[in-house]
Amino acid sequence: MGGLTRVTGSRIGTKGNAPGDSVIVKTATAIAERESELYHPPGVVSNPPAGDRVIELPVGTGRIIIASHNYRVEINPATGETILFSTNAAGNTVAAQMNLTNTGDIELNGDDKTLVTHAELDIALQGMITALNTALGTKTDGSGTPGTLTLDISAAETTTIKTGG
Repeated sequence: MGGLTRVTGSRIGTKGNAPGDSVIVKTATAIAERESELYHPPGVVSNPPAGDRVIELPVGTGRIIIASHNYRVEINPATGETILFSTNAAGNTVAAQMNLTNTGDIELNGDDKTLVTHAELDIALQGMITALNTALGTKTDGSGTPGTLTLDISAAETTTIKTGG
């Protein structure tokens, strides 16, 4: 019979006669301590910290883990959203987070990081080159007052990503 158990440790290794390495999770119940492979959806791999809760199921003569949950961090997706996150090794602090919002945006690490797109940055830098060339041209022939150079790339700053292709 399957059940909910607590993670006491984990490692990367080969379990039994498996064809390769996987995440091996050590769990403990009042009766026994055991190791089981952690199964993930394709393309997603995680390694739960000690203290997480996992669902173990019997398969053949062994057991596998199909899901885990961390009650120590608060992640609250809105309806329709998906949030991917990692924690510190203790499992009590979110280290990185990606929100796939229900509006189609992708938010990375909340407001802690900002992103710049290539096209927007290129436009700002080309404007700087034009300003430099203009200022240098004014200084070269000695006429006029040299201009003041400024560079404003604030339009390139964003906290969300929405791809168009």
